[in-house]
Amino acid sequence: MKKMFRLGAAVMALGAGLMMASGVVNAANTSMMKNMPADQMAKINSWNGVGSVVPSVLPLSDVDYKGVVTKFKSLYPDAQIVGISYDGKHNPTYEVDGIVDGLKIEMHIRENGDILNTEVKPLKQGKHMKQQGSMMYGQAMKGNHSMSKAFDVNDIIMPEVAETKAQEKVGGTFEAMDWSVEKEHGRLVYELDMIDGSGKEAEVKVDAMTGEVINVKAKTSKY
Repeated sequence: MKKMFRLGAAVMALGAGLMMASGVVNAANTSMMKNMPADQMAKINSWNGVGSVVPSVLPLSDVDYKGVVTKFKSLYPDAQIVGISYDGKHNPTYEVDGIVDGLKIEMHIRENGDILNTEVKPLKQGKHMKQQGSMMYGQAMKGNHSMSKAFDVNDIIMPEVAETKAQEKVGGTFEAMDWSVEKEHGRLVYELDMIDGSGKEAEVKVDAMTGEVINVKAKTSKY
């Protein structure tokens, strides 16, 4: 009788512990939902994609694509963003590219928000600009061209949504190993390198504002 009582008490204690843990998780979820930016919540609530990848309410990493841009802008507030990329193959790392005052800045940031390194270099001058006979004119033209590639991170769909749109074309077994977003011929485009469990690969381009799949290309495995 004593053994059964002890067993029952242990089960009750375990159940209470699980309920407390669940309460802590639920409280954390609620807190993060309350603190989530309104635009991100709107995109999650209105998202109607299909596939295995859905916009994450609780990201597994400490910072997302917007978080790394915020980190970048905290150090270079006047810079214009011209590119964001993510490499998740080995050491998951973001790269944010920006331009300011005739300089290109490349910052590599880990998922936990730590800055790995920053490269600052002058914008390259194109050959056709050198033929203008004026270095200053060429630099100004190059600067204007680079500025035309700038975009607002709030204007693009989430990488998860871009991946899901790509999966609708190549199959739900494919996952993005890395992705980048930048302007191509004036159009904001996600480029995703994807692979499935059998080793098949695909490069998929998705409109970063509408989610339209622009192009799908099979690739030779490099992983």
